[in-house]
Amino acid sequence: MLAGLLATVMLASALLPTARAGAATMPCGESNAAPSTLSLHVMRTSVLCLMNRVRVHHNLRPLTYNQDLKTSASAHSVSMVVHGYFAHEGPGGSVDSRVSRSGYLAGNGAFTVGENIAAGAGNQGSPWQIFQDWMHSPPHRANILDPHYRDAGVGVARGYPLGGGGDAATYTVDFGAVRN
Repeated sequence: MLAGLLATVMLASALLPTARAGAATMPCGESNAAPSTLSLHVMRTSVLCLMNRVRVHHNLRPLTYNQDLKTSASAHSVSMVVHGYFAHEGPGGSVDSRVSRSGYLAGNGAFTVGENIAAGAGNQGSPWQIFQDWMHSPPHRANILDPHYRDAGVGVARGYPLGGGGDAATYTVDFGAVRN
């Protein structure tokens, strides 16, 4: 149906190169496998690995795994599947409000947060393909390569947000940086 959904409708520019050839474009672990063959943990860590490889390839600091951001991202992925929507805002609120409730911003001053979402079925739902889709979408690529972001949490839910189901997965990455 709508395999490989992206949060923004900028698919016309999907032919942008992902990065220079080399290690940044190689898969991490089992990232090429369909969602039904992977644990949620493997899907989450594969996405973070792929993002960090391309960041290092572009001379950027790797993103640090953050449990609060993972909690926010996971809850959003589950919410999209359970409630049947595909958007950055939903019953749980905006990315800012969800990240704030997760505890990530607790006691901190200035902050920056961002989010990528995607869903796909079969091989279109593999961590590798989701990462490739993001790298071919300028706003998603910008989040992954934003030098201001320091932390990330990846959430994955089994299923498709707009129905269908089967061998599908819905992904959310919440990015953040806080300044005390």
